[in-house]
Amino acid sequence: MTTKIFSRLLIGLSFIICHLSFSVALTSCSDNDYDPTYLAEVCVSQSYIGFAAEGSTVTIEVKAGADWTITDIPDWVTVSPVTGSAGKTEVTFTTEKATATKEATVILECGGAKQRINLIQMTKKAEAQLATCAQVAAGNEGATYRVRGVCASNPDNQYGNWNIQDETGQIYVYGTFDKKGGKGTYPISGANGWGFGVGDIITVEGPMKNYNGTIELVDVTVISIEKSLIKVESLSVADALPAEGGEVTAFVSCKGNGIGVVIPEDAKSWLSISGLTPGSITFKVQPNEGDFRKSTVTFTTTDGSGEYTAQATISQQAKPNAAGSEANPFTVAEAIAKCQEVGATATDQLFYAKGRISSIKEVSTSYGNATFNISDDGQDEQFVTCFRAYSLGGEKFTAEDEIGVGDEVLICGKLVNYTDKNGVTTPQFAQGCYIVSIKKGNAAGSLNKPFTPAEANAFCQTLGEGNTTSDDYYVKGKIIAIEDKNQFGTQYGNCTFYLSTDGTDSGEKFYVFRTLYLGNVKYSDDSWLKPKAGDEVIICGKLTLYKDKEGNLVPETSANNSYIYSLNGKTK
Repeated sequence: MTTKIFSRLLIGLSFIICHLSFSVALTSCSDNDYDPTYLAEVCVSQSYIGFAAEGSTVTIEVKAGADWTITDIPDWVTVSPVTGSAGKTEVTFTTEKATATKEATVILECGGAKQRINLIQMTKKAEAQLATCAQVAAGNEGATYRVRGVCASNPDNQYGNWNIQDETGQIYVYGTFDKKGGKGTYPISGANGWGFGVGDIITVEGPMKNYNGTIELVDVTVISIEKSLIKVESLSVADALPAEGGEVTAFVSCKGNGIGVVIPEDAKSWLSISGLTPGSITFKVQPNEGDFRKSTVTFTTTDGSGEYTAQATISQQAKPNAAGSEANPFTVAEAIAKCQEVGATATDQLFYAKGRISSIKEVSTSYGNATFNISDDGQDEQFVTCFRAYSLGGEKFTAEDEIGVGDEVLICGKLVNYTDKNGVTTPQFAQGCYIVSIKKGNAAGSLNKPFTPAEANAFCQTLGEGNTTSDDYYVKGKIIAIEDKNQFGTQYGNCTFYLSTDGTDSGEKFYVFRTLYLGNVKYSDDSWLKPKAGDEVIICGKLTLYKDKEGNLVPETSANNSYIYSLNGKTK
């Protein structure tokens, strides 16, 4: 929707005074916790308490200079405690569901002074005035808002989840009541559905919630619908285009006078119009040599008195092997840095990260998801939280033992630096992430049970000529003497040597070829500790069965795809 459409909107903001709980401080105390007081003997954090129509509990703080008592309590309110002594005390007021508005005043007596506390429970709902998306985002969680804007994404028909947008921003709508007030009953196109879609102008009303940094209007009621004169029916490529580029066609229906196309300035270097027909616009997408990218193209039309818009988002995958891709997943440290970079709004791009499960908060077979932490070293110090993650391939969890502490997992999902209500930030994979691969913590070749050199050789023989594992494996042994030319150096940053169980050349040995340094980085500082003959190491990386020039099949680590996980017990 353009500015012309929104210039007709009434912009305002109000809080609902009924059908939800509210608290307004009219008198309070005079220390650092409260505003100036009215009574010296006793003061309260709130002297006006509002209850929800369906019943609620409100807690206030009483600060008294002597013993105190609360009297004149009506039968529709439960107060606990009703007496107390000098100092600070928390007092709760609880009501049940009400069918009519109720009001009362209780008296708090202390040292001859009386403090009135006004109570009200209202059942008549007041109409909210219009608020912009920006005002909702800056508002109070739990307050109810009415917003008029464009439907900016295809609604999920089962629950009615979609995005509403105006000229100040965009808000996620999580749940829409159908025409009969039903929830989760196909509210868009079902028998009682509203029938709106992308580009339509919708007015909705509902409470605001901050969910993992995403501002939402939850379980909204549709107030009005103004059908758009232009609509994007579909895109010829529904998912992100490949990094190699290509074309995507937007199929557009229009009842207005002509179609305008607006490509954002920052996308014109890689996105352009390559074809036009009365019902479609084709865009050419250039090859991508960088990170994942997307742009929202706007289509406009007019009926002579106003302008109408529709939008389509065109996205493109990152270049192959980009950091955070499946072929080159983030370490947990890199994922943490990415979360801090993107901030409180979850990424549109899906990222991959590999780590070990360091702790598990919950595995819910009822909801089919799990919340757990992953870290690089398996310790719960520097971690990323996988919030309500799904199991392998995005399937639901069916058993609690599908994952365990110590398991090595590859995770795919959107990243966010989540901030809770106390202001504490946590890097996390947002809800909906899933496990791509898992290696049990006690499986052969895992960190908890690394291969011996002999076991690593035998395992590589099962791979077949020239094949390399997609997963990382761990091999433990002692270093046999390293030649000078194979030592770590700053030119190539890697090292080559053999491992045996006891560090001698008499038993079976495993070839570690061009392995990286501790922390999976190239060796770049000659002051760093270098491994030597007899040192015990654990190698982590991809294994292969290499065919050399003489035709011999050599079990070894894949070049530059392994690193020293620990050196004599030290990981860094």
